[in-house]
Amino acid sequence: MAKRELATAKLLDRGIENYVPRHRFLGNSREDWQRWRTALFPKLREVFGPLPGPGQPPLFETVETVNFRGHVRRKIVYESRLGLPVPAYLLVPRGRKAARGPAALCIAGHVPGGKESVVMPSGSSGQPYGADAAEHGLVALCPDNAGMGERDDGGGCKLLWRRLNYLGQDLTGYRVYDLIRAVDLLASLPEVDANRIGSVGFSGGCWLAMVHAAFDERVRASVLSGYFTTFAQTSWAGHCICHHPKGIGAVCEMPDIAGLIAPRPMCVEWGTDDTSRPIRPAYGMAQEIYRAAGAEEAMELVVFHGGHRFDGERSIPWLVEKLRLPTS
Repeated sequence: MAKRELATAKLLDRGIENYVPRHRFLGNSREDWQRWRTALFPKLREVFGPLPGPGQPPLFETVETVNFRGHVRRKIVYESRLGLPVPAYLLVPRGRKAARGPAALCIAGHVPGGKESVVMPSGSSGQPYGADAAEHGLVALCPDNAGMGERDDGGGCKLLWRRLNYLGQDLTGYRVYDLIRAVDLLASLPEVDANRIGSVGFSGGCWLAMVHAAFDERVRASVLSGYFTTFAQTSWAGHCICHHPKGIGAVCEMPDIAGLIAPRPMCVEWGTDDTSRPIRPAYGMAQEIYRAAGAEEAMELVVFHGGHRFDGERSIPWLVEKLRLPTS
């Protein structure tokens, strides 16, 4: 009797290369793009759960203030949902009070420390892009994602995913809800021009920034670093369950979600040694969508030599430039 393969995961590998999600973009014209967007959005809302539209800014309190050479860092706590506080850092460039200007929502990755990694050098995560954004003149809001940083009770993503799954909710959608409320807060600040808000995310924060920008058109430009790939490639590599909503692969691929950001500008950053999060074919798939939307020039690819880290040498100045003038 011939030896049989019994491992279920390996058996599921068969045919995966030929698998095509129902709403993967396969068109080439603007009309194809518009029809595809119209069909995909409601399906993704079913996956991610209820998401708010722009609303009244949440109340927040400042609990700490620290002065740096180029910016002031305030630790704040805002209420995303009733009774659910979100700790965050708010970084304001010095001299900014005189006029409204650009801002960035800086989303922490799936890394130790949560928002701390966004404002303080951590080594393994690369440049602290919240602090870099503030030093480049952007107001930066850096919240803790649900289940991370100060919002982690020790169980991390898996425990939170199980609890939300029991309630019929998705962890990505739960986190994106908080990010939409974060933009409500940013847009209300006297130092911020609500028409000049961008976003930056690394690793798991890249995934959240992608989904958030797809649903929140107030995000005028996005830097997506360290997790611009496909669900098939990352699911098979064993990345955290929090990046894989239930049934998402039956609906679309990850670059389809990125394509929903079109025609707004998007900068993708990737390190050549980050082999478990390959950028090919995902970047080319997103290019096809942007091309159909007539916005291929709005995409930028930054490749640097290195591994899984945020680089920022070109991507942060790119974001500053894109937010330099109000977008009509």
